[in-house]
Order: sequence, then structure tokens, then C-alpha cells
Amino acid sequence: MKKFVAREREVEKLERIIAGDGFRFIAVYGRRRVGKSELIRHVVADKDHLYFQATSDREFNLRRISTAIGKAFYGTEDVSTYSSFASALEAVVRAIGDRRFIFVIDEVSYMAQSDPDFLSVLQSFVDNDFQNCNLTLILCASSSSFMEENILGLKSPVYGRSAFPLKILPFSLAESALMLSGWSFDDVARAHAITGGIPYYLSLLAGGKDLEDALEQEFFSPGGRLLVEARLLLSMSFRNVDLYEGILDLMAHGCNEVSVLSSKSGKDKAVVSQALTKMEQVGIVVRRKAVAGVGLSRGWNIADGYFRFFYRYVFQFTEAIEFGAGDAAMNQALKEIDLFTSREMEKVFQRFMLTHYDMPISTIGNVEFANRETHQNEEIDLVAVIPPDAMLFGECKWTLGQVDVNVLNKLMRRAELAYPKVDDKRYCLLSRSGYTERLTQFASASGGRVVLLSGEDVAKAR
Repeated sequence: MKKFVAREREVEKLERIIAGDGFRFIAVYGRRRVGKSELIRHVVADKDHLYFQATSDREFNLRRISTAIGKAFYGTEDVSTYSSFASALEAVVRAIGDRRFIFVIDEVSYMAQSDPDFLSVLQSFVDNDFQNCNLTLILCASSSSFMEENILGLKSPVYGRSAFPLKILPFSLAESALMLSGWSFDDVARAHAITGGIPYYLSLLAGGKDLEDALEQEFFSPGGRLLVEARLLLSMSFRNVDLYEGILDLMAHGCNEVSVLSSKSGKDKAVVSQALTKMEQVGIVVRRKAVAGVGLSRGWNIADGYFRFFYRYVFQFTEAIEFGAGDAAMNQALKEIDLFTSREMEKVFQRFMLTHYDMPISTIGNVEFANRETHQNEEIDLVAVIPPDAMLFGECKWTLGQVDVNVLNKLMRRAELAYPKVDDKRYCLLSRSGYTERLTQFASASGGRVVLLSGEDVAKAR
């Protein structure tokens, strides 16, 4: 039996909506493997429901939904296939009657692809038939762009139909720790970085004796599930998988601008730009952005920790691994695992401060800017806007030594260089190995303007 942990807020929200009277419409979306289906199944398991998972084949969908209707309402799978999705929905409405019921359509984007009339038919039932039912309709999709444009957006046939949107995010570090109970904090942080906080990947690593054993089994051995996962996911979303893999390989090794990616891949800039935009829509890559008007906004980064790890340390050695010769590649990854983790911990740091800082934050990110004095680029790991006129600056030090005042001084200097006109500056540090007494005393005397965090602080905060 799969282990279901965390997601308390999401469960509470779904339960509250489902408990309402009349027709309710919930749109659940998020990256593949993030746990959308598991969450929905967990919530509806003890309730009267019909769960249908769509494919891109219209005729197969009709057969499957007909079988699901027969099983849910009549206790048999031996039923005739409905001729259209409209006739299937009519059967659902008739069978529901006055009962409280939940109807789930998972991978709804596939349904729309397989049947061009689907969204219009759905609109008609949402506007009319469903309004007379005590029904919760849950639509689930892995494509955020599809859900936002075709279900929740202005151009959607069902726009304005009182939908409750619920975007499912990867686990926080604290939630990942629940999946890996018994592991050391360092290994929890590494596993979180490698998986990007994706529950399914964490569940695979949790099957190992420790992190090293899990990496060997899932990434660096023939038949490893995370060895084939990246290409499998890309093939679900894109046709020319080789193009996307080539771009991700280059990005994982430091190429971040369209012109460089185009030159090294031999692909036209327009092709590269289009591929990046498509990967952005499914959450694999992200555009660099300025914060409060400062920072190099040109270029892209791999947003997903799993994809960054795979294309940095695994992809180029896939053939050797498939022949059982993955030890050298794994040893190289282990040598650099803490460096890799440190970059991902910057994202953990930003998420934690966004959700736990004692003042509301409107914008957060990291900033790379040109130092006019040295003519070199410098970076601030965390830059956040606190309306109306304050800003928060942070540094993540994922090293074995204690952090001293010099780190804070450097952060303050960079903040002043990048944002000289901001008078109300606040600071936060995240350290793997703690702080010197001198820095601790300084922070204590700062009146809350300097916050010092440990990795354990972040890992325990839900």
C-alpha cells in the first residue's frame, strides 16, 4: 500500500468543497508525478464516486467511461458502450438522482484532444444538467497551461462557471522529510534536491537502504525507474524528444541563453525558443527574471530538480548504465552531490521565507547583477519585495563550516550595490552547519532585521 503523507491543506480544501450542497466544480492541476491523482483518490475513497482516467483515444475513452458508469451505478462492467461523451454524461445525471456524488475526470486534457466537442459538451452540462444535481465535478490535468487556458481562462467554454482551482505543488523540504522518515537530515536534503520534491520520486528513493543505495538502484542500474523517467515524461508532452533532451543536456551543463543553445545544438533560434516555451508550460524550465527591476532577465534555467540532476549526471552515461557500468557516473555524482544540493536549497530557502517570514512578501527570487565596480556579475540567492518599501536579502551557505559575520557583510554589500535606493533592507541566512557566536549575537541585537536559519529549522516547518 502506498504511503500517503502531508497534503493536509489540500485534503481539507477538497473535503470542504465536496461537503457543500448543489453543484461544485474543482480544477486540480500540476506537474506530472506531483501526486494529483493520489490526492484525489485519497479524498474520494470513502465517498460515492466515479473515477475516470482519460487517454488520447476517443473510442477507448468511450469504452472505459461506459464500463466505469456500469460499475459505479449498476454493479456490473458488462454494459453497452455509449456512442458519445454527451450520452455518457446524460447517463451519469440520470443515475445520480438526488444522491451526493463525485465525478472525477483525470487527464482531462487527453479527453479534449481526443474529442473536439468535449469542452462544448461539458459547458452545456455545467450550465444546465449538473446544476440540478448534488454533484462535485473534479477535472484533473498535468498540463497547467491547458487547465489555465481551456478550463479556467477567459477563452475557456467553461470560464466563469464557479470553478475552484487547486494547483498541486511539489513537496516542501519538511514534507519530503515525512516521506523519508529515519533518514539523516543531510540525505533528506539531498533526496529533496534530486527529486525536486516530487512525491513519486521520493517514494522510489525511500525504498533504498540509504540515499546511495537508492541512487544506484533508481538512476545508475539497468531497469532503474528514474533512469527512464525523464524521456518517458518528455514523450508524453512532446513529439521530437531528441530536441528537448539536447537542450536540457546543454542547460544542465551551464548553457542558459537561446543564442548559445542554438549555436551548440545546431538548431535555429526560433526552434530553441519554441521548445523552451513549451517546456516552461509543463514546469521543466523557467525564465530568469528581474526582481524590483534589478537582475539579468535574459536566459533560462532548469526549474525541476529531477531534470537538472538527470541531465547533469545521468543522461550522457545512459548507454554505459544500461550495460551495467554505471559506477563511475554514480561516483562522479556523489562527489558533487552537496554542490548540486546547495543550488536546489536556494529554492527551498526562497519557498520557506515566502511562506514563513513574519512580513508579507509580494515577489521573491534570486538576482544576478553586474557589479559596476569590478565589471563582474554577482548573485544574491534570495531577493524579496516587502510592500510598500522594504526588501529582504538572503544567502544560502550549504557548507560544513560555521557561517561568520563576513558572509552577512558580503550580503549587505551586494544588496547595497544592487538596490542603493532601498532604505529598509532586511537580511536572512540559511546555514547547513550553524553560525559563529559573533554572528549569533549580532543577529540577536538586530531587532529581527537579521534572521538566522538552520537546515533543521526549514525541514521541521510545515
